[in-house]
Amino acid sequence: MPVRIGDRTFQVTSDDEYLGNLNGTFEPATVELFHTLVRPNDVALDIGANIGCTALLLSQLASKTICFEPSPSTYALLQSNVENAGAANVVLVNAGLGAEAADLSIVFSPTNRSGGFVSDKPLEGHAMESIKIVHGDEYLKAALPGTKVDFVKIDVEGYELHVLDGLAETLVRDRPVVTLELNHWCLNAFQRMSVPDFFDGLRAKFPVLYALGKRGARDLHSPANSYFVMHEHIVKFDYPVIVGAFHESQLEVFLDRYVRNPPAYEEPVPAEVRIVELQAALSQTEQVLAAELVTRAREQAVAFTLARDAEARQRDAEERRQQLQATIDALHASHSWKVTAPLRAMRDLLN
Repeated sequence: MPVRIGDRTFQVTSDDEYLGNLNGTFEPATVELFHTLVRPNDVALDIGANIGCTALLLSQLASKTICFEPSPSTYALLQSNVENAGAANVVLVNAGLGAEAADLSIVFSPTNRSGGFVSDKPLEGHAMESIKIVHGDEYLKAALPGTKVDFVKIDVEGYELHVLDGLAETLVRDRPVVTLELNHWCLNAFQRMSVPDFFDGLRAKFPVLYALGKRGARDLHSPANSYFVMHEHIVKFDYPVIVGAFHESQLEVFLDRYVRNPPAYEEPVPAEVRIVELQAALSQTEQVLAAELVTRAREQAVAFTLARDAEARQRDAEERRQQLQATIDALHASHSWKVTAPLRAMRDLLN
């Protein structure tokens, strides 16, 4: 299926509903965000790469991207999509990252591979696969010695802090910009972690920390902003993206786009309020329609009466015309008319 990703269109393959839900274009908000965070010479990590759409975006923005995808069947799709795109600057690893090396399991819906989560319990209607988890710092030391990591994207359905713990040395040494998902459902259900605990864990790692939502970005080191983001995320599922860094100079473009000049936002009207408004408008419209129907019926009745009266007058006039014409014809045929014909002719001549 052709999918527009950043500045290019790629043929991307999957066996679930993910691509159909994209409607031909990969997440414009993500593309815009990554343009503010990734620089041309960056080395990026794509952790939780799924079938490769983010990898193909990063292939256009960064100099090199290392993708980690633990599901064997999803990895096969990732590999096919990256190879078909000819993305030579993308390295693929069939493993997940965590705080320690382990053999675990991943569970995902057959209709949505992107929602796969680490679990040791099967779930009805879901696929379950064995996966390998590697320690991030140890893997990078062994496979990519001396490589400086500049940007990290993490989308692992609640497993984020495990990934960050495994990259502790990399974070301290390379001080990369990190973007990750905030998903309170996954945190609660799969990690038994609350959003406040999650934020505490992130604040301990990142001196600069923002949540990005429909109204721009909020500083999570501010208690007021943190409380606001928690409420909006848990109640409305807004602010699904977290951006961490080690100095605000790393986020100049991001801050200019999402903090100093936040997007215009209009609070959505709750569905129940909107329904009441629409029902009132419908009732008013129906009243107007009923009044118009009454008026039209009256006008039609008046028009019928006027037409009937006009028809009667026309009929009377026609009868009068016929009577007059008959009288004239009778006079023309009368004896007196014929006898006086010479006199009329003489009169016409004298005149």
